[in-house]
Amino acid sequence: MSPANALAYFGQVTVIVAACAGLPRLVGLRSPTVQHLFWRIVLAVCLLLPIVQPRQPDEMVFVAAPSPAHAASVTVSPAAVAAPAPRADWVALATVVIAAGILIRLAWIVVGLARLRRLRGSGIESVADFDDLRQAIGAADVPIFWSAAALHPVTFGVRRPIVLLPMAIKSADAASQRAVVAHELHHVKRHDWLWTIAEEIVRAVFWFHPAMWWLISRVQLARETVVDELSILTTNARRAYLDTLLAFADDRGVPSTASFSARRHLFHRVMLLSKEGSMSSTRVAVASCVLAVALAGGTWKAVNAFPLRGGPAAQQMIFSPAPPPPPPQTPEAYHVVATHYYEIVMKDLTLTPAEKRENILKGIAAEDRALDVDPNYIPALVYKNILLRLQANLTANPSDQERLIAEADALRQTAIVLRGKGTGTVIPDGTMPPPPPPPPPPMRGGTMVFAPHGAEVEGMTADPVRVGGDITAPMKIRDVKPVYPPLAQDAGVQGAVAVEVLIDSAGYVARAHILRSIPLLDQAALDAVKQWRFVPVQVNGQPRAAIMTVTVNFTPQQ
Repeated sequence: MSPANALAYFGQVTVIVAACAGLPRLVGLRSPTVQHLFWRIVLAVCLLLPIVQPRQPDEMVFVAAPSPAHAASVTVSPAAVAAPAPRADWVALATVVIAAGILIRLAWIVVGLARLRRLRGSGIESVADFDDLRQAIGAADVPIFWSAAALHPVTFGVRRPIVLLPMAIKSADAASQRAVVAHELHHVKRHDWLWTIAEEIVRAVFWFHPAMWWLISRVQLARETVVDELSILTTNARRAYLDTLLAFADDRGVPSTASFSARRHLFHRVMLLSKEGSMSSTRVAVASCVLAVALAGGTWKAVNAFPLRGGPAAQQMIFSPAPPPPPPQTPEAYHVVATHYYEIVMKDLTLTPAEKRENILKGIAAEDRALDVDPNYIPALVYKNILLRLQANLTANPSDQERLIAEADALRQTAIVLRGKGTGTVIPDGTMPPPPPPPPPPMRGGTMVFAPHGAEVEGMTADPVRVGGDITAPMKIRDVKPVYPPLAQDAGVQGAVAVEVLIDSAGYVARAHILRSIPLLDQAALDAVKQWRFVPVQVNGQPRAAIMTVTVNFTPQQ
């Protein structure tokens, strides 16, 4: 599970538990059996939620990395690229902390099991009484022992369960002893020891989640109230049973894992048992329906508030993105990178001299790559000439300045000679200004106008509506991830490309146009967006073409 999905799942569990927390008391539900079933269902829903719920696709943010072949074929000089600043890997740190907590909690469970095993073999004395209780409950073969080491009644074991009673109970009256034994034998009959171990393992895995701790505590408390009712029915001594619980509540000893002596639950159990009134079957049914509806509503709200996103593998199977094209090997492609850094130096007035020098070196490195492919590529010669002169202006050493100016003059002269041979165009001073931006699209109120073509595709793009207001954005049903241009990644170019799209009445992207441009990323964004498909926009029950703006974010992998 990705870190984002883990946080979303954390939120889902919190919402579900918060929605169900006070419901049994709110509806006045006093049936221990129904409460126990309800809390177990809530726990099962929380555990199964990541498995059964559908994943929502990532719609707008795409993270891509070049293949090894791309990275090897397009590189920037190491001297020209500044190393990224180190940052703390919080995801790895959180993973280590959570894993360490799980191991500690599991070790605590193992230590508790070992302690119980020692109790089983030290200082025990068989109890010959209570045969009638064993027969009545259906646990005739379960051995009962007095233990000098046990502080509280203890029941444990799966294949050969036993009951250990502390020696202190010997001084209690017969009714109290029978209450304790009946309680422990009912736990054995119901195989509660196995459920307790499973719940403690879940608690260990989710040790960092307060809502999960509270939920497991509710499950265990509800189980105890169920066994309390069964024990009272068996012994027919409610008053003696309550007195026994109160005696354990006054005990100052360290509680063991025995559920009978879980002092954090005793007060609630005493209060519940003191109310002898019973609920009618109709009221139990109504309360159960309310709990079911609340659980379903809380789950739906949690899933919608914190949706889980599909991983890369799932997206690949569902959306089948097109294979990436081969990396560009032309001087033009490298030259675009150089002009990118040139524009940064010339337009960004907030850059420090060191930052300007860094961008200049990156631009020179890109032009060197262009000249490696074509030594006579005039735009690369001209721009490297300009970049060298900018570098010389930032250099304090006179000899270095002379060397850079001399190299720039040589490149300028070479461009002039090539111009004379008819291989390019250079203005008289030997420099070439940056290329002009592409012509803007037709605009209306700051937004591109899609001219309706009623004859195109049998009118599927005619008279489009604009998404917004009463026209809700359509749901995407086919997604294609953009191919992150290797040159852009190597150059560190990233950001958001805004694209305005015309979606026809069948849900296909009929046209797309760049609204907010990043030159090295525009084409990749257009190529991906044109392959998307949406649920057609409905207006008055009829499918209509629609215009909407989407954003494609490019973020290099860290």
